[in-house]
Amino acid sequence: MKIVAGISGMLLLIVRGFVLWFLIPFSTVAWLLIHSWAQKATLGQAICWYDWNFIAFLLLMPFRPALRYSTGEEKIRFLRISEMRVMPTYKIALSQLD
Repeated sequence: MKIVAGISGMLLLIVRGFVLWFLIPFSTVAWLLIHSWAQKATLGQAICWYDWNFIAFLLLMPFRPALRYSTGEEKIRFLRISEMRVMPTYKIALSQLD
């Protein structure tokens, strides 16, 4: 069953990679129009919130059968819009690319 988890994980990364090309510009426009003043969130928090909820959608809907083979203890859930302001952002530095 590790093969099923590996294949579904790879499919998840491929689908997420394609969708990020649309998700990042969409979340940037949404941040400019709504989230910067309504939620007082930063651009990074808005992008991470949209990305988190998209991954939660994928894991809870089309990739749900693959969850039974995962070993993670963290429960996957959708984040409320009020949680956008406290969302931790992803940070990648050139020193971490070793």
